[in-house]
Amino acid sequence: MRARRAELIAISVDPPEKSSQLAAKLGIDFPLLADLDRSTVRAYGVEDAENGVAWPAIFILAPDGTIRWRSLAETYKERPTSEVILDALAGAGL
Repeated sequence: MRARRAELIAISVDPPEKSSQLAAKLGIDFPLLADLDRSTVRAYGVEDAENGVAWPAIFILAPDGTIRWRSLAETYKERPTSEVILDALAGAGL
């Protein structure tokens, strides 16, 4: 990711303590941000208000904040591969 000058950040509606525990368990070394008021998930249209969570999503943003690519899923079990994401980065011109 860094070779493409991209930064990976995860945003969750979970409290920071829970995200920290998950990061430690999975060996995650990128930032996990907390969106406790769900303003970010609402802004990106991925709020599952009925269940109090966010729909699984991946966004590639340009430096100006415009969305260049996105992957939306109904379950956390549906995720694009790293290869698909890296191809999307290349296709986004980033």
